[in-house]
Order: sequence, then C-alpha cells, then structure tokens
Amino acid sequence: MTRLRTGTLLAGLVLVLAGCTSTVEGTASPGAAAVVTPGDDPLFEAPAIGTCHDLEVAYLPLEPPAVVDCDEDHTSETAVVVDTGLPLDAAYPTVDDLDDDYLGAAYDDVCRYDTPQEYLGDESLYQLYASYAQVLPTQEQWAAGARWVACDVYYGYSSPEVAPGRMAGALAGPDRDAYLYCLSGDVVSQETVPCTEPHFAEPSGGTADVAEGSPYPTDPAARAVYAQSCQSSAVQYLGGPVPAGVLVDITTDDQEGWEGYPYAECILVPADGSETTGSLLP
Repeated sequence: MTRLRTGTLLAGLVLVLAGCTSTVEGTASPGAAAVVTPGDDPLFEAPAIGTCHDLEVAYLPLEPPAVVDCDEDHTSETAVVVDTGLPLDAAYPTVDDLDDDYLGAAYDDVCRYDTPQEYLGDESLYQLYASYAQVLPTQEQWAAGARWVACDVYYGYSSPEVAPGRMAGALAGPDRDAYLYCLSGDVVSQETVPCTEPHFAEPSGGTADVAEGSPYPTDPAARAVYAQSCQSSAVQYLGGPVPAGVLVDITTDDQEGWEGYPYAECILVPADGSETTGSLLP
C-alpha cells in the first residue's frame, strides 16, 4: 500500500475515546420530521468520527454498513470523513464508477496507509491486525445531497472481524496485543493471527537478504545463516536487544516457491520452539 494525500478532515480526525456517537451532531433523531433541501449539506448524515459499524465486507463501499452501539459487537469505526465535492446533479455511483475515478481524489485519498495507526493511537506500530475501508452514503442520503466519503478502520487482517472493544486509541490500552499480528503454523506455512492468540512467531518488520539461486534452508542451522541479516530489523522493532529465550529466524515458503523467488520474512521465535501468546514488544 502507498501513502496517499488526505482530503479535508472532518473534525480534524478527532479520536473519540469515550462513548460512541451513532449520529452526526445536530442531525435530527430517527422519526423526526426534519425537512432537508437537497444540496444544503454535502455532509448530510455523515457519520461522526468514532461511529461504530457492523462492516461485513471491506471492499463493498456501495453497501453501507449498519450503525451499531459501540458497547455492542462491531467490526469498524469511522476515522475520517471528507466531502467529495461532487455536484448535486451527480448520479449515485455504480461499481464501475469506483474504478473510473468518478468520485475523484477524495475517494482515493480519504484512507491512507497510516490511517489505522493514527486512529488506533500509535504511529510507530505498523504491523497491525487492522486495516481500512471506504464507506459511501446510502442512495437515500445521496438523494438528499450527501456527497461525503468516509474511511472506517476495521479490526481484522484481511477481512473485518468483531473488535475486542473500542478501537480508538486501542494501541495505548490493555488490548494493544490484539491489534498486532503474529504468525501461527510454521516457517513454511503460516496464517496471520492477532498476537493474543497462540503463535509460533512474531514478524520483526524486515526481510532477509537472500540472493536468487541461494540454497533452500532445510533446518534451523541453515535458516540461521540467512537470519543474520535480520538482526537490525529485530532490534529496531523491539526498540532494544533481542531478549533471552528468543531467536531471530526467517520464514521460507516451500522449496518450489523458494526456487522461484527466495522470499524470507524476518521473524522472532521462542528459542525452545514452543508457541506463545502476547507480543514481544515492551
């Protein structure tokens, strides 16, 4: 993912750390007989920063998620809202429009690579068990003049999952490790899991220096040769020396994959080969 420019932030990307607002401040409550003149407010019924959603699929912005109470199970929270600047006579976008720049730069830029870090509260941590998704108004909101696009931060690595709790500022709280990703499985075949679940390794944020044609490492001693180039990334990730009882290692893929492209991710593993829970970060 690349870093993108951000548009004008609604409320300056304010983190709502207490409570949860499910409607925009000043918007009439459901059932109120408010008269809306289309075009009066391009941010009509835009979600407030910190609004909680039941986002089921990350890449379906034309299927807006349901708003839920933040004390209930939810998968995402609104981090940014911007005005697309589209005119009142602009038609509601189609799926094809999303790929044709119909919504302009605002749609592409509302979510940035570091939006999850900013919303979760620690820009130094980037190996997150969280990501982002664009959210658009409903057709009814669009007809009333809404021309906004929102960026939701969702819990989960590749698809939304129920969050452990309030996500805003979570990296500074007791649930931090649930928002960091680790690896279950083994050095050849892995699955990404939150670090609160049992795992054999924690990525240290780098890749080993392996030249094409390098022999496939078949045992820990052979992997250790390649893992020497991972020492610096391990120290940088941990903010200090590798603790006792922990080894720097690499993932290898299978031999066929290695021979095609020898990619080796730097990881930290228990020296005794056991599984563990929790992150190694201080």
